[in-house]
Amino acid sequence: MKDNYLCPHCRGHLNTNDYIIFSSRTSKGGLGLILLHQKLGDYSVTAHPLFEYEVGEKLQLYCPVCHKELASDIHENLAKILLIDESGNEFHILFSKVAGEKSTFKIIGDNVEVFGEHSDNYLDLLGMR
Repeated sequence: MKDNYLCPHCRGHLNTNDYIIFSSRTSKGGLGLILLHQKLGDYSVTAHPLFEYEVGEKLQLYCPVCHKELASDIHENLAKILLIDESGNEFHILFSKVAGEKSTFKIIGDNVEVFGEHSDNYLDLLGMR
């Protein structure tokens, strides 16, 4: 069994092959699908070439299964999904929904793994400073 990424609302599977799939809305109302690489710390993004957004723009991310927003209650710039690893452990994954901002947190209990060069922006919120 490989890692599985789930919606925290409906627990629908969000990943296929090497990507996690989200439906998205830009601040200008553009709609499209975004695929993020499922390896934490790999910030590769795939989207339709006509789905345009700017670096620094905050996107809204939604579950493509139940269509609920994947917002975190920690900060408005962070999205939240779940990860079930190969051993069956369940983690909360928080990541930035600001285009180009590289910030991801893998959380289980009090244990937090940090990924990305912009994660310092949120460490205080996680009680890590």
